[in-house]
Amino acid sequence: MPNVDELIRDRLSKDGQVLNLKAQFLREVGAKELAKQESLKNVRSMDLSQNGIGDEGVKALAESTVLSNLRNLNLASNSITDVGANYLASSKQLTNIRVLQLMVNDISEQGEKSLRNSTDLLNLTSLKFRV
Repeated sequence: MPNVDELIRDRLSKDGQVLNLKAQFLREVGAKELAKQESLKNVRSMDLSQNGIGDEGVKALAESTVLSNLRNLNLASNSITDVGANYLASSKQLTNIRVLQLMVNDISEQGEKSLRNSTDLLNLTSLKFRV
């Protein structure tokens, strides 16, 4: 796994609001590290697509107090199942999310339903499962 501090330094926008970590081989352990990074407090948009973070990585993100300002989260191609979808749907931290991208994951109609009916993701205006 790459060094998370270096990735953030190299890929965080100058204003600290956009982080693009597409295809950086983060896996679950990298997602857990990201979830703890105080330097991400002002991030509004994060692309974590193609990183294989899985359900436990999603859980760490969903529970992260650091990422509470996120508005746009791309989790496409990350081996996420209904378990991960439920972590997102019940997140008390990601309540500002407006756009959530989950294409090319293993989420069934049940997982989609839990996200669409979430009572925590009240600002969600765009939820993408299909390409």
